Amino acid sequence: MIRPKVGVRALLTLALMGTACAAPSVRPVSDSGVPAFSEDMLSSEFWIRRAPSPDAVLLDAGQVAAKRLRAFGPEGGLVDLKGIPATLTRAQVAGWVRDAQQTPIQAVIDEQGQPVTEAMMDALRQNAAAGHIPETTAARHGLSVRRTHLRSLPSSQRFFASEDLRDYESLQAGVLFPGEPVVIAHQSADQQWLFVMTTQGPAWVQRGDIAEGTAGEVFAYVEKTPGRVVTGDQVRTVFTPEAPEVSELALDMGTPLPRAGVAPGEPVNGASSHASWPVLLPVRKQDGSLAFRSALVRRTADTAPGYLPMTRANILRQAFKFLGERYGWGHQFNARDCSGLTGEVYRSLGLFLPPNSGLQGKSAALNHRLFTARDSHEERVRALARAQVGDLVVVPGHVLMIIGHVNGEPYVIQDVPYAVFKDPATQQLRKTKLNQVSVTPLLPLYADDTTLYVDAMTSLVHVTRP
Repeated sequence: MIRPKVGVRALLTLALMGTACAAPSVRPVSDSGVPAFSEDMLSSEFWIRRAPSPDAVLLDAGQVAAKRLRAFGPEGGLVDLKGIPATLTRAQVAGWVRDAQQTPIQAVIDEQGQPVTEAMMDALRQNAAAGHIPETTAARHGLSVRRTHLRSLPSSQRFFASEDLRDYESLQAGVLFPGEPVVIAHQSADQQWLFVMTTQGPAWVQRGDIAEGTAGEVFAYVEKTPGRVVTGDQVRTVFTPEAPEVSELALDMGTPLPRAGVAPGEPVNGASSHASWPVLLPVRKQDGSLAFRSALVRRTADTAPGYLPMTRANILRQAFKFLGERYGWGHQFNARDCSGLTGEVYRSLGLFLPPNSGLQGKSAALNHRLFTARDSHEERVRALARAQVGDLVVVPGHVLMIIGHVNGEPYVIQDVPYAVFKDPATQQLRKTKLNQVSVTPLLPLYADDTTLYVDAMTSLVHVTRP
């Protein structure tokens, strides 16, 4: 995700009409303030038992690879960096810089709660040095060497729309994980930031988090067959004082790790590889250039020898590994948001989804049932009744994942700020702050005070269909 998903007013709300739907253990409103919910729903195994043929392979490795390729094609939602020309023009780079500055969150106050002035914003824009972009420049290439934030402007300053909306930071534009490629197009006036094109789109990134190499070196690393794939919510490399650049490095779900050329039992950075997996990671040398270094990942860490098979059981188990994680706008707080959740679940299974909910809802790499104002409420409800585990429900500014049905009613896992619903006892709106990855009923949800989620739905994405 490079363009965080939504305007503030589109942040999630969730509603319950009338009576609760399901099994005897489901109460109209749980003690936690979530409607039509029971504690056993917080286990992936609850949903796996309800899923049809949970271990059946839905897409084979070839089909997954084909979808992954289409994600970088026309209308796929991801940027094919190999298709960027070797020479960049001023107009091209300046256009990217303008695009990067578009943010759905107004910069109204700073971290101290003081007003953000036009002079403050102008200083940041001046640091972007758009007036110093040369007529032509050679495209340079690099790899990210750690989990690092992408920014709309070259600054670590944090701005917010209001005091009570500090979970949504104005300049936050996404994240790069270790080993992700970039095309370097420009630098800031203070030379502390690089302006890059990523597979997600254009953004600013701290210079020290990118190692620059040749296009051949960068793409050869990206195209290596993974020796391990991170399948936990996040794992870390083994601590090593001998190589601090790869010590306790955070690796998020779906990160592919090429195998290091290490003989069995051969020491790596002061420790034996006997009980760990040796992997190869990019590092930044003192002069900023790219090098590679072996690191260790414990065998007990949650990784796999390749992308996981595309099964309903795996989709559910992967999604539930994020349960309870705090909502992280644009991957803030060492976490993720709604499309980060869905994207990383599927990345661990070999599918690359676009970086935001809107693009996930229309990517040419995926199959969709699109909805317009012409689709009736009844047609939409019927479509959701037929939805399968792993399907994505897209409404303006948000994406949710279907995990199953209880008494015919669809349930989802979602990274959601609030649950807002009609209390069955009073019929008044009740608001529960969740601010985390949660399990909730889907019907009926409200996109605003008057529109049900089902009626706001723009796309039902059948991710696992060929």
